Amino acid sequence: MRRVVVGVWLGLLLAGPGLGCSSSTPPSSPPRHDGAIRPAERPPRAPGTLLRSEVVAAVNDGLGRFLGLVDLQPSAPNGKFVGHQVVALGPPEFWQGVDLQPGDVITQVNGQPIETDKQAFETFQSLKTANELVVSILRAGEPRTLRYRIVEDDAAPAASADAG
Repeated sequence: MRRVVVGVWLGLLLAGPGLGCSSSTPPSSPPRHDGAIRPAERPPRAPGTLLRSEVVAAVNDGLGRFLGLVDLQPSAPNGKFVGHQVVALGPPEFWQGVDLQPGDVITQVNGQPIETDKQAFETFQSLKTANELVVSILRAGEPRTLRYRIVEDDAAPAASADAG
């Protein structure tokens, strides 16, 4: 179950801008559901932000939505669980804009450990009302933080138009 839960956290980052990641063996097409927003259809927003409607939709979709988008394994050096190591990400268009790469170890989400199913589920559900998504990772043993503000849809910047 850990693999599914962490896949959902990572999938929520899809809407955030930044560096893209890819996998050598991505699935042929991303999972879709009624009302899903593909990357090309996403409304414009400021860098480092997620739209509340997209976060709520991802939480409502449940834990299985992103199962095929990430390959993870528990990271437990010296027999002590640290987090979930990213083995592969795919397909690339789903991970575009996410500063996450194979080898990263996800240690916390919004300051909460996600070792148990209960911890992950409670933190995941809390994203519906959270003001930000913060993913703590280790990259090459060094701590890093991926931070995305969650904004109401009406607070997102609209596409600019030339006034003239």
